Amino acid sequence: MSTLLPSSVMQGMSPDLASFLGNMQAQFMSLQQRTNELESLAATNARLTAQLVNVEKLIADLRSQLASQGNCQITTNASTSSAPTTPKEPGTEASTWATTAAAAHNSVVVPTALSVCKTPRPPSVRQVAASARMFAIPTGPKGYQYVYIPRSRRLTHREVRNSLKTLGVDTGRILDINFPAKDVVGILVHNQYAEKFQTTLTTVAIEILDAFDPLDPKNIADPKYKSLSDSELEEVAAELHSDRCMKALKYLRPHVAVPVGHFFCDQGWISKEDIPVHSVSGPGAGIHDFQSPSRRTSVAMSE
Repeated sequence: MSTLLPSSVMQGMSPDLASFLGNMQAQFMSLQQRTNELESLAATNARLTAQLVNVEKLIADLRSQLASQGNCQITTNASTSSAPTTPKEPGTEASTWATTAAAAHNSVVVPTALSVCKTPRPPSVRQVAASARMFAIPTGPKGYQYVYIPRSRRLTHREVRNSLKTLGVDTGRILDINFPAKDVVGILVHNQYAEKFQTTLTTVAIEILDAFDPLDPKNIADPKYKSLSDSELEEVAAELHSDRCMKALKYLRPHVAVPVGHFFCDQGWISKEDIPVHSVSGPGAGIHDFQSPSRRTSVAMSE
């Protein structure tokens, strides 16, 4: 409604009456605008109240789920203390509506932090077995060996480990993985695990390449060596395999790298000077700090 009376009627009235009705009309328009704003605020309040109910229900459901697991503890920190109030001068903040709104705001307790404490997982069977082997008297065959199996495509070390784990292989017993030929994977294991490892592979129809020779020049696929003679190719094959062995020693733990280095030396793949030894020089030497005697000699000469 834009006007209370038609303009023609307003023009026929006395100035005082017309002024009075004009003021009434302005007040009516103002009240109508405030009514519309209050209705909008009431709708917003109803929507937020419904959302708050849903959030509180969701929090209650989550608490119930965590409590039912038995291994979680929920600690809820909520601010329940009210701030000290100071006397306010009469005005807007001291009105009845402001007091009611402040009381409603302070009555809502909102959780501020949820901390979940998980109990430690029990050790796996493999972890228990690995720890037990540290204190067991050495029995059975000693030494190491590479088990060679075919591959159908180019693989990464991670893909080989994940695939072997899927087949039931204890990947914690795998010491090294290399690719000595285009279609061959070499896997280094201890002799005590070799039989079980091969049995696991043959059970799923994986062929064991017992006749594979990592020093065979036929394994060299790089075309840059095509012009070399047979004797030169044999030397290159030996160098490539020696590099693979040295790389394997680099990533093994010291207490394993030393005996594996002796195994490589006994096979003629590396020299005696390349067998790693523990490095005890320096106050910060750690368990993984070790180097070959030849490197220690070269370092001493450079100093």
